[in-house]
This record gives sequence, structure tokens and C-alpha cells, in this order.
Amino acid sequence: MNDAFAAYVAAARTLAVERNIPWELPVECDGFIDKQAAWDLTAMAGAVPPPTARLSDLGGDRNTIEVLNRRLAESGRPAVAKGALSRGWQDLIKAATIQQILVSRNTPAHVNSQVIRPLRVLGTCVQALSGAEPWAMTADDVRFARSVAIAAQASGKLGELVESVVKYILDARHLCNRGPFHQLLRDEKGERTRPVKRGPQIRRRLGERKNEERLPELRALWELVRIVFTEHPRTFSDALRFAQIKLLILCGLRVGEVCSIPADWKRVRDYVDVDGRDAGTVGGVSRTLMLRHFAEKQWGRDENSVLLYQAFQHVPTLFEPIIEETLDGIVKLTAPLRARLRSQAETGRHFPEFGEDEFISLFDLYVRLSGNPQIRAAGLPEDLTREYRQRFDVAVLGKIAEQQDRSPGAFAQPFYSYWNRLAEAGWPKFAGRVRVCEIENLVTEHLPTKLSDTLPFPLGDGKFLRADELLFLCPKRAIVETRNDGICDVSRYFAVGRVTPHDLMIHLAPSDKGIFARYGETAEDRRLGLNTHALRHLQNTELFRLGIADAMITKRFNRRTVAQSYEYDHRSLAEDLAAIDLPPAARELPEKAQTVAAMIQAGKASGPIVDTFKRIQLEFGDERAFEFLAAEADGFHATPYGHCINSFTIDPCPKHLQCFDGCNHLVATDIQRHRRNLEQTRAAMARAVDEIEGRRPGIGRDNQLRHAEAMIASINKVLGTTDGQRPFPEGADRSAPIRKMRTLLDV
Repeated sequence: MNDAFAAYVAAARTLAVERNIPWELPVECDGFIDKQAAWDLTAMAGAVPPPTARLSDLGGDRNTIEVLNRRLAESGRPAVAKGALSRGWQDLIKAATIQQILVSRNTPAHVNSQVIRPLRVLGTCVQALSGAEPWAMTADDVRFARSVAIAAQASGKLGELVESVVKYILDARHLCNRGPFHQLLRDEKGERTRPVKRGPQIRRRLGERKNEERLPELRALWELVRIVFTEHPRTFSDALRFAQIKLLILCGLRVGEVCSIPADWKRVRDYVDVDGRDAGTVGGVSRTLMLRHFAEKQWGRDENSVLLYQAFQHVPTLFEPIIEETLDGIVKLTAPLRARLRSQAETGRHFPEFGEDEFISLFDLYVRLSGNPQIRAAGLPEDLTREYRQRFDVAVLGKIAEQQDRSPGAFAQPFYSYWNRLAEAGWPKFAGRVRVCEIENLVTEHLPTKLSDTLPFPLGDGKFLRADELLFLCPKRAIVETRNDGICDVSRYFAVGRVTPHDLMIHLAPSDKGIFARYGETAEDRRLGLNTHALRHLQNTELFRLGIADAMITKRFNRRTVAQSYEYDHRSLAEDLAAIDLPPAARELPEKAQTVAAMIQAGKASGPIVDTFKRIQLEFGDERAFEFLAAEADGFHATPYGHCINSFTIDPCPKHLQCFDGCNHLVATDIQRHRRNLEQTRAAMARAVDEIEGRRPGIGRDNQLRHAEAMIASINKVLGTTDGQRPFPEGADRSAPIRKMRTLLDV
């Protein structure tokens, strides 16, 4: 163990002792920790459940072991089973957890999925390959773990997370004797961590977008729009999800921000002129609607990431009717749940509508515990069921309850099955009626996952937000809606929960029970899926495309810097250049020449033509300069390695677009695809160097080696050049065909 690793673990252990967090955990042979002893990360962070994140496994990653064993079998090594990690790996995971939660103050969900799991994957693979402790890992160990992680998750995200913990935890704190490793992973030959999901690898046209994979797939987007704006939700929970999706599309909020919108969401501002007249009568705006919500990612270095920060987003006039109708409808829809949750929080009881010594019939109690209003075997009246699903009106639930109470006949089989299951779980057998205080004790003891979410949320200003003040409340674990086409009686069901981001993310992912699967128009539509955060990328890009100022976009999305907004900008190059205002003389140019003029003005083009243009502009003025541009810059090319504005009207590129070979027309860009192409070419050249060096010495071998090394040096120079600059300003003009001399007379 090296000093840095020992100090890292010791610091975390000291902090754990100060916070009364037991460092030694009872780890079973398979790596699992008893639920009662596991670290409650949600409580450690001061967050409010659900969900509750726990450090409950310090063993190998089960989903990775299957892929790992296939790799081990290929090399003739024995397979491994899930077991506890070594003491060194356990200490590393615990120390990283303490540091991330208590020092960096990251959210429990982030720490659980993006720190703990990739560290467990790394430990699983390294222990199987070499048995090394964290500080003794080698580059081969890390490469092997990364490769297994990529294969274990089709999206490549897990491999990316392994790289992240290596870079930001192990390398950043010098925990490994042979580190750092992240540079080796970045330069890995021929292997991508996360493959691009859509679109070509090379940006060949002006219309292709940068990082297009972060935008929603077009077919999935339009099908989702069709579903939420034209289909009628079939369940109460789907009505909530449809409303949330509308907000994601129209407002561009994060999914967590949508889930935490308060019921008191509406803020209206009226405007008058200096004389007190309505501003709308004198050409202004009379009224604006604002959406009150709680913004995420607003904390600073010393602030807590779980706090909620109040923010307001102006709703565009075009969307005001949709937003008002949707959210006002949800306020009305969830009113019974809100009233019950408020009463439960104030009294600390599960059934506050009854006195503790009152008796309740088993039929009524069945509905309140399960949510299923069907008591009789004959079923629910079809007309009342249809009427309820049209508007989800609580009054219709009252009619259904009356119909079930007065209907003769046998009781439904689920009624008997429900009480039998509870009896098997340790509940006493009741006959007819039961005292309320008795049933409340049983609920607390035996149904912990169904208890209502009554804990308040801490706000950034030191105040608290009650759970019943939230807009999106749902019947908690009401599985009756997903079984046998049932409905949930939200007027009597006792368990009220907050809608979590995880719920919406799973229902928008490709699955048999997701929104696309249940409401898709065709078989292909029913297999679609969509990332909720892609809708935020989409709106950000559209606002840029429409010419909205970057400062306004930044404010709309509650960001701290304008630079963050440009991370969400996926306009095509044509759209980017179209937003640049050209001088009047340039507006008469041909389309391609206008593109070059816009690039020159934006500082994204350079080269001999650009130098000549600027000289003519300085000596003879704009008009002559643009005339020159119209005649000479007739071609704009987005090459695989950067931009080129040389004309190829007469002859094609004599270097076959080997721009990195010292061509002075090449302009470097910050487009990731260009950089990846250069890195892949450099890796291929590096492999060629290794092969050439193994050959016999000779003139041919030396020439080949010199050429490959020169290529690598040129590529490194391109990669080190900033966006819009020429890597080879003094380089050769590769656009000029090489004149071959036949005799001395050709000189």
C-alpha cells in the first residue's frame, strides 16, 4: 500500500467516525451486507426518500461476471463466482463513498451508479485477472476491466464510468503505484467506449449535426408527441406521465425538476405603461405566465447537492394555454391524494380520517390497502369504469363504491387472496371488522414500502417544502392499475407517493410495459424508446437555431455560465453559419461563398484564400474583397479532419484529403468526430511504426519509418491546434498538383 492510498482511506475513516458512521461492515462471503447494517446513503446526504440508496454490496458485480468469465475462458483461465472483494478494494469503495457524499456532496443516486458500481466492476475484473489490490494495479488490469465493462453494457456507459473513476479518483489522488492510467485509456487503439448511436461517423455535409446522438431520435420524438397530445391516458398514473412529458417537451426542464414542481406552480405578471394603461393596448405584452419550479445543479463548491432551489421559467405565449390546462388539470386530479398526504403528515397516522379506536370493515379496509375498488365477483360496471377513465373524476369513484356495497353476490377472488397473503406474512386473521389503531400498527410493521412519503424537503433558503405541496403525487405501488385492466380508488387508497424520475425514465425506455409499447401506433413504434434528457438538448438547440441570445437561453435553463448552454448546442454547421449577420455586400454572393464569408467572420476559417481576402479587404474595401471571394472560394469542404475552403472545381484534392500531411489549407476544429478520426489515424500509424521497426534495416524500411513518424507528428500538431486556426500556416499548398519532370528541359 502506498502513502497516498493509506492517507485517502484514513481521511475517509476519520470523517466516518466523526459522523457516527460505522466503518467496519458485516460483509457476507458473497459480498452482500445486511440491510440494517448497510450504509444509508440517502440519510448520509441529508436527502429525502424515496428512493433510498444504500451501500449494500461490497462484492463482485453480478452483471459483469458473466462477460468476465467468457473473457477468462478465452485465455484459459478459470471462471469466477460472485464473492466479497478484498479488504483493499472494500476500503477504496467505502472511502470514495464517504468523500463523494460528505465532501463533494454529490447526490446518493450519482454516487451509487457512477462511483460505487464502476469501482466494483473494476475490482471484480482486476481481482479475477491478477488478484492485485487497487494500489498495485497495472495498465493491463485497467485495460482489461474497461474492455469487460464495455462488453457488459451495450450502450458503453459502464466502460465510460470505469474510465471516469480511474481518472478522477485513482489517478487524481495518485492512489496507484503505476498510474496515471487515463491517458493510456484515451489513446486505446481502435476501441470506442461509447459508440455513436445514430448518424455517420464523419461529418461530410453542412446539414449534419455535431454530437447528434444526444438529440432524440426523430421517429421516437414525433411518436411521443402524437401519444401525449392525441391519445387519452388509460390509467391515473399515465395521466400524470403524459403531463410530465408535455413539460419536458415544452419547457426543457430536467426530469427531476419536473417531478418536484409544486402544486402552487403558477405565477402571473401583468404589465402596464407609464400611464397605467394595459401594455397590450399600446403594442406591448399585457401578461406573462411563469412556471415556478425547483432547479437542480444550482449548488456551489460548499453547498449541498440535495437542496432544492426555487426558480421561475417564463412560458412562451404559444405554450401558455397548453401548460395552464395541463397543470391545472393535474392539480385537480391529485387533490384527494394531496389532502390525504397533508393529513397523514400532520397526524403521523396512516388512516387519519378515522379515530384510532374506531372499527373499519374488511371490505372498506381492502380497498384502502390495495387500492382495488372491486369487491364483488361480478366486477365493476362498465359504464362507470368508462366514465371514470374519461376524466378520472373522484365523484365516479364514489358511485363505484356505492354500487359495490349494495350489489349482492359472492366476493371477488382477489379479495380472499389478498387477506390470505397477509395472513401468511404474519397478519392475524380478521373477521368482519378491525380496530383502526391495530391495523395502523400492522401497516407500519409489515408494509414499509407502502408507507406514504411524508418527509419535507430542505430548500436552499433554509426553509422546508412539505411533500403534500408537490404537484405530481401518485398512488404508491398501486399495482392494481397494471393488472387485469383495473383502476385504483385514489379517494380511499392510503399510500401516497411522490413521482420519481426513475418512474418516467423506465416508462420511456424500450420495454414491454413502457409508454411506447402500450400506446404506439405500429409494431415498430411500440419498440421505440427515448432518453428524457434528450428533450432538453433538443429545446436548447432549437432556441439557438431561432437566434435566441445565449444569455437568455442560459437563464431559461437555470445555468450559471453561458458555456454550459453551448454544451447543449447541436446545430448543424449550416444552421450555425446562418445565424451570422453578413455585411450587405456579402449577401449577393453565391451560397457557398456566403458560407465561407460567414466562417471568416466567425473566425472559423483560415488559409491562403482567407489571407488574400483580408489583404484585398484592407487595401481595396469590402466590395472588391467579396468579388474575389465569389470567384475563388466556390467550394467549402468539411473533411474528415477539419475544414478546407480550397477550390476543387477543376481538379480533385491531389492528396486525397490527407489534410493532416502538412497542408496549409487545413483549419482545425473542436468537432469531436474530427478529433476521433485523427486519433484513429494516429493509432493506425503507431501500429505501422511497431510493425516497421520489427523489419530488417534497409533503405525502404527507413523511408517507411520516417514517413509514418512524420505523419504522427503532423497529427499531434493538428490535435494541439485550437478551433479555427491553421496547424500548418507555413506548410505546403497541397492543392497544387505535383508537376512531374520527365527531362531536364522540363525544369
